[in-house]
Amino acid sequence: MEAMTGFLYFFIIIIILIVVICYAALAIFLTHFSEKMEGEPSVMAWIPFANIYLLGKLTFNKDTGYGLVALFVLSCTLTLQIDKTTIILSLPGIVQAILGAAFAGAFVAVLIFGIRKYGRLSSKNKESNIKSNKEIEEIAKENDKFFNN
Repeated sequence: MEAMTGFLYFFIIIIILIVVICYAALAIFLTHFSEKMEGEPSVMAWIPFANIYLLGKLTFNKDTGYGLVALFVLSCTLTLQIDKTTIILSLPGIVQAILGAAFAGAFVAVLIFGIRKYGRLSSKNKESNIKSNKEIEEIAKENDKFFNN
């Protein structure tokens, strides 16, 4: 029995580590993605719910970000306890399951499109840097010719 408990603790710790690593990887990706898109990194990448919005916003537009957050919130159950009164806010179970599956699919799809968009931005920036370096060299040569005459 103790071996089973030890294995369960080990399994839970591994799951928690995987979740933390995935969350940090997503936050780091969103920070760099925001820097490429908007010119400065966003703190929203590290804030729960806000990072889901930021992913949708950077990949497509603000409405996509709001839609992802709405799907996530609607697929959850909110339990409020005030003194001895408990209030449970949730949709019916089957609707929550459908919305949860829709959120998961939409999140993965938007993440894939975001990664592809980030890759395209990175390659365009490399090409533009190469072009701008060539342009700078040409301008420098023209300046040298002008001032040496």
